[in-house]
Amino acid sequence: MVEPLIHATAIIDSKAELGNNVAIGPYTIIGPGVVIGDDTCVENHVTIKGDTVIGHGNSIGPYTSIGLSAQDKHHRNEPTKVIIGDENDIREYVSINRGTLGGTGLTKIGSHNQLFISTHFAHDTRVGDHCMFANGTTLGGHVEIGSYVVTGGLSAMHQFCRVGDYAMVAGTTAIYQDVPPYVLSSGSRAAAYGINKIGLQRNGFTAEDIVQVQHLYDLFFSRGLIPKKSRDMIETEIPPGKIRERFLEFIKNSKRGLISKGS
Repeated sequence: MVEPLIHATAIIDSKAELGNNVAIGPYTIIGPGVVIGDDTCVENHVTIKGDTVIGHGNSIGPYTSIGLSAQDKHHRNEPTKVIIGDENDIREYVSINRGTLGGTGLTKIGSHNQLFISTHFAHDTRVGDHCMFANGTTLGGHVEIGSYVVTGGLSAMHQFCRVGDYAMVAGTTAIYQDVPPYVLSSGSRAAAYGINKIGLQRNGFTAEDIVQVQHLYDLFFSRGLIPKKSRDMIETEIPPGKIRERFLEFIKNSKRGLISKGS
């Protein structure tokens, strides 16, 4: 067992739980109810409060705040949660707010994500695994992000929007509706501009897989069909499998509607 390495100026509440080999930097504040897993490094001037559980092997940069109350006028500092998985790289000035009772009560970040400088994760947001959020990315309340998603700098997501697995959001893009899996989106009001081909290649999709994703995209976005007809065509022309089902499940569960094809 390796005891936590706590700087003399850090303030750690006696009710916080720190795992083995946790490092806490200068002037950091850890409140009661916080649980931090093994081998996590918390840099200087970090604030972690509330009912917050952080997994193992995370790196948390200076001036980050985690578990503070939601920026929601209906929130009254109720006992809601933040859960963060393992081996995330959380950089400087990141903010992750707790959930609300009007939502799920939980803000959840998965594992192996990169949360770069000044990214914001509002109340009740959910993020999968292996995502990369470039500087200044902002997620409004109740936003849901899949796994293997990449965002460009200063992109913003409206409340309740969803972004599917393996999608990419370009820099300075504003998301007002759902972005399906595999899709590259861009614009001041986001539209679809093809598939995230490079991202798919980097994440192990074969050439045959990418041809299938392109066909799926063409059926849904390029033939001018109504969504129901597009879904029927996808079920007819694309063979069953994870690539097809991931896309169909996402679009069937959309409540805000889907982004349209860019011109």
